[in-house]
Amino acid sequence: MVPASVDDSADTRGNRLRCLWLTRLDPRSPDAGDLTYSFHLLTSLSRTGVRLTVLAVARTAGRPRSTTEDGVDWVLAPAADHAEVRGRLAVRGLFTYLPNVTARFKTHALECELKVQLESEWDAIVVDHLGMGWAWPWLEAYRRRNPAVIAVFIAHQCEGHVRRGVAQSFRGNPLRKFGLHVDALKADRLEREIVRKSTLFTSITAEDRDHFGNLAKSVLLSPGYAGLRQSSREITAKTPRRAIIFGSALWLAKQMNLEEFIAIADELFWRQQIELWVVGKVPERFRVESHHSATRFLGFVDNPLPIFGSVRIGIVAERTGGGFKLKSLDYIFNRVPIAALKNSIAGLPLTPELDYLSFGSFRELAQGIAAAIDDVDKLNMLQKAAYAKCTAAFDWSERGHLLHKAMQEAVRRQCATTASILPRDLG
Repeated sequence: MVPASVDDSADTRGNRLRCLWLTRLDPRSPDAGDLTYSFHLLTSLSRTGVRLTVLAVARTAGRPRSTTEDGVDWVLAPAADHAEVRGRLAVRGLFTYLPNVTARFKTHALECELKVQLESEWDAIVVDHLGMGWAWPWLEAYRRRNPAVIAVFIAHQCEGHVRRGVAQSFRGNPLRKFGLHVDALKADRLEREIVRKSTLFTSITAEDRDHFGNLAKSVLLSPGYAGLRQSSREITAKTPRRAIIFGSALWLAKQMNLEEFIAIADELFWRQQIELWVVGKVPERFRVESHHSATRFLGFVDNPLPIFGSVRIGIVAERTGGGFKLKSLDYIFNRVPIAALKNSIAGLPLTPELDYLSFGSFRELAQGIAAAIDDVDKLNMLQKAAYAKCTAAFDWSERGHLLHKAMQEAVRRQCATTASILPRDLG
């Protein structure tokens, strides 16, 4: 196969980079941080001129199997039955080399769709998230037949490292704790193998990039921000004495963080007459089983802007779990001052105490919020300082161009090391 030119002005077959993007779930209309990251990164790449086909599992009913939107070709496999997936993982989970996050997306329907797509000619194949790591042997087989093709891995966090932390912090059933440790080992092994064998991989924070190593073929791609920005806002004594935790908590690590923080903060906030609103998808048991005084679960909200305008502090309380916390950007650009657990907002160009409040433990975080919530002058200083430092730093189009440039360079390197391929000028 002759590698495609990536001249963005070109328009005929064979002279634009042809990319197959493999991701777990259809990320359109995202309602979680990982989907938001995938959607905006791939669409920003498409806008650079790459001919992009996305293969994913349908997330909502009514989506056509194959469609083109805004220059992206979407191919969707039907979703597997959740009960079937849970049963398969329960029976076979400990006896497969794949971690759970990967095994759950290795469905017959998705494999069939992938087989069809690999009958076409591609210049680059992207594996977005470790959840699609099951497809790596398919990709390697394709590259043996087409050695000029580059393989790109999009890492959302250091899954092995993070899942090991989840296992260590878990306080529930010992058998499940053992299973979490085994799963972390599987995730770490698969992730390291993919990073080692990829032509190019991306990291979401500098800490993740350093953890992976192999810096010569890595690209730092922190998230951008595509939401609305509030040009100004003043927190006053009339603003409700309310704090917010924004974002979904469907992953075990986020549930553990949420439960642990609320267990400490709820009674304290109640005594101090502070409301705590949790906005985002959470398991039903949070609503049914909880008997909280200060905490209110609002669920997923289509338009959170009025909520952001009605709170004094945004909380990042994540002791377990790594990566970039997208909720931080929602806070910053909606001018909500941040109170965070130490080391939980990696990737932001902010200084503790000057741009946000930082605390060493959940208890200190809850106490610090209670102490700061009536200091409106300080809260306004924090939200203005954070906004000023971040206003020009999180542009999705820039991320798309960075990825495009890295892919161009990877194609050049691949051509140079592939004796049977004649390099072409890539512009």
